Amino acid sequence: MVPPLSLLREFARDVGRSVFVRVRTADAEWTGAVHEDVSRSAASLLKLPLAMALEPRLSDQSPQRVGDLLDERDDASVLMALDPDRVLAPEEILRLMLGASDNPCARWALRSIGLQAVRAATLDGSALATTVDEDSDEPGMLTGTTTARDAVTLLDAALDRTRFPVSAYALEHSIRNSRIPLGATDEDVLVAHKTGTLSGVASDVAHLTCRTGAMSIAFLTDSQHDILVTGYEMGICTRGLLDYFDLQVTRTISAEVSV
Repeated sequence: MVPPLSLLREFARDVGRSVFVRVRTADAEWTGAVHEDVSRSAASLLKLPLAMALEPRLSDQSPQRVGDLLDERDDASVLMALDPDRVLAPEEILRLMLGASDNPCARWALRSIGLQAVRAATLDGSALATTVDEDSDEPGMLTGTTTARDAVTLLDAALDRTRFPVSAYALEHSIRNSRIPLGATDEDVLVAHKTGTLSGVASDVAHLTCRTGAMSIAFLTDSQHDILVTGYEMGICTRGLLDYFDLQVTRTISAEVSV
């Protein structure tokens, strides 16, 4: 059986890849990483602190008409499948922002709370190496950097059901992905996921609840020639880790980004 650090080194064999993993069982805790503090594009992972900043302020927000949330950029939005006159509650917009990584919902969220609130949520979540700005090329969208270590920290913070029950629920019921959960079979995993797609980078961060423990893992990449291959190798690495620690997955909560 391949040792866990060898699995991580095999995935991160080129300089464009980072990985951080923490495994907890009843008997022990193991942490391993390669290039875990290298800053890379955060892209849609920034929807995590955006959600953390928005959720405590949901009661201050007004319902929104679907058509008012959309503009000419949004042909890939999940909102396009809805009647433009449908009215969404703020909580529903938050769920779609995380569950489908929906950009129109994210723009509304950022307009509602402002950039400084997102930066404050990032710091409150102890993601000290993560940067957050408004994208000058896409007004209303966030841009910034994070690290594999910080990605796990942000996901753990957003999954705090005491503070962020809506966000945690959305992550647990999000669109299925093919990266980290690729390492678990259909029989042993329920997938929660968040996606975003541009070009050149594939990243994924997840919390895997297992019968005999838990695993938090983040893969961050840039300058990838084929993001499908990169995603496949995330799944292979994940399965190797699960096998090594004899973990059988019962649930995966995952936040994915392709940039």
